[in-house]
Amino acid sequence: MTQKNYQEWISVALLLVGATLLALNISSTKWAFPILASARLWLTIIMYKKKDHPMLVMNFFYFIVDIIGIVRWF
Repeated sequence: MTQKNYQEWISVALLLVGATLLALNISSTKWAFPILASARLWLTIIMYKKKDHPMLVMNFFYFIVDIIGIVRWF
């Protein structure tokens, strides 16, 4: 497994944890947004390096959505 592939899988794991926290709607749900934001930022950087522009735009937009969630929840 390459370093970039490893980083992508870490991002995927963080996204799954964040999505699960949101779906559970429990007291620790607010921590989903920082987890999701970090995963999205990481993926945005990876997609920039890969020159995958559609995924870059999508991840950057979701990163902005996560920042809005952080501002609203904290």
